[in-house]
Amino acid sequence: MEKLAAGIDLGGTNLRGVLSNERGNFLARSKEKIDLGSERAIVEQIVKMICSLCNSKEVEVSALEGVGIASTGPLDMHKGMLVNPTNIPFPKVPLTRPVGQELGVPVYLLNDCTAAVIGEREFGAGKGVDDLVYVTIGTGIGGGAIVDGHLLLGKDGNAVEIGHMVVDPSGRLKCGCGKRGHWEAYCSGKNIPNFVRMRLAKMDKRKVKKSLLFKHVKGKLAALRSQHLFEADRAGDELSLKLVEEIGVFNAIGIANVVNVYDPSLITMGGSVVLKNRELIMKPIEEHVGDYTRNRIPRISVTPLLEEVGLYGAVAAVLRYSYVFK
Repeated sequence: MEKLAAGIDLGGTNLRGVLSNERGNFLARSKEKIDLGSERAIVEQIVKMICSLCNSKEVEVSALEGVGIASTGPLDMHKGMLVNPTNIPFPKVPLTRPVGQELGVPVYLLNDCTAAVIGEREFGAGKGVDDLVYVTIGTGIGGGAIVDGHLLLGKDGNAVEIGHMVVDPSGRLKCGCGKRGHWEAYCSGKNIPNFVRMRLAKMDKRKVKKSLLFKHVKGKLAALRSQHLFEADRAGDELSLKLVEEIGVFNAIGIANVVNVYDPSLITMGGSVVLKNRELIMKPIEEHVGDYTRNRIPRISVTPLLEEVGLYGAVAAVLRYSYVFK
C-alpha cells in the first residue's frame, strides 16, 4: 500500500499544506493566512487543514505515516515547539504534541530551511548529492545543509543560520536580530530598502531625484520596497543598476562564506527575492563569488522546487528522515 504523509509550511504570514505520496507527488494542496489569535488557534488551524486535505482525497487521517511541519524559527526541535519565533507574536508555540494528540499520528517539527535542503535532496536538484546547501533569500535569509550525507541540525534544530554571517565588517546596518553587518541586514527582502535608503543619503540629491527609482516611489523613500529597486533596474535606471550590483556583491560574499564553511558540491537558492528576480540576483553572485572563496566553487542554481521546496522537505521528514527525531 502506498505511503502517505502531510506536509505543513508555517511562515510568518501564510500556512500552506499538502497531502503527498512517497514519490513526492502532491495529491492535494491548501493555503491560508495564519490565524494569529492565539497559540491554540495555530494548532487548530493546522489540524483542520490536514483533515481537509485528507477528506478531499477520501483518505483517513489515521492512514498517514505522519505530519511534517516546516516552520520559521527559532524552535526547539526536541520539545516540538517554536521559541520566540520570527513574525509570530507568542513566546512559545507548542506544535508536535497538541497536533499529534488531535490527529493520532506522529508529528515532526523542523526549521523551514532544514526542511528545504531535505526536500531538495530527496525530490529536487540535489538527488544523490551528499554535500548540499540550500539558501533562501526572501523576507529574511537562511539556509540548510547536508555535509558528507549528514543533515546538520544543531542542538535545538536551528543550525545553518547563515543570514547572520557578517558581510560588512564596518557594520553600517543593524540586522533585525540586533547585531550589525549581517547578510540579512543588506540583502533580504525586508531590509534591502534600508540599504538603498542608506546609500541614497550619501548621493547627490539632484541625481537621486532624477532617477526612475525615485519616481517609482513618487519621491517618498519611506514607501520604498525591494521590488521598486528591481523594477527600476530592469527598466535601465542607472542608479538602480549600481545599487543592485552592490547588493549582488554582498550576496556573493555571503555565498562565498557558505562555500568556505560547508564545501558543498551544490548550492540551490530560493526565496521570493531570488525567484522573482533570478537574473538580477544570480548573475552578480556568479561574477563575484570567486573573489571571496578559498574552496572550489560548486554548482550554484535556483531550486527547481520553487516556493514549495519546504513542503517537499516536510513530507520527506516524515517518510525518509523520521530517524533524526528519535
